[in-house]
Amino acid sequence: MISVPTFLCGELVASAVLALWVVARFPKLDPKTLRPAIGFCAVGFALLNVLPTGVELATRLPHGVYAALFGCALPCFFGTFLAAGWLMRVLAARFGGSNGGGGIHVPAAARG
Repeated sequence: MISVPTFLCGELVASAVLALWVVARFPKLDPKTLRPAIGFCAVGFALLNVLPTGVELATRLPHGVYAALFGCALPCFFGTFLAAGWLMRVLAARFGGSNGGGGIHVPAAARG
């Protein structure tokens, strides 16, 4: 039998991988400017602050541990990781670092 903390660690990794997949697979969903990206991150961190209350309420239900892990923790972790991925993508685009942005261009003759 797997313990709850071990399962929670696995759930954290799974939600981060799932959020990374969504960021990579659906690039048109992400915000294009910094303001909404920071707003999504703020909402994600606010959800993480409310998470213990939701888990406490969910564990009172029948089979509440499953409801807490899959109904409260997984969506909160996924949303926070997704918002962080979107913020990193917006910041990288702003600084010209990803998707062939305006980085330093070296002429072909100088690459030698």
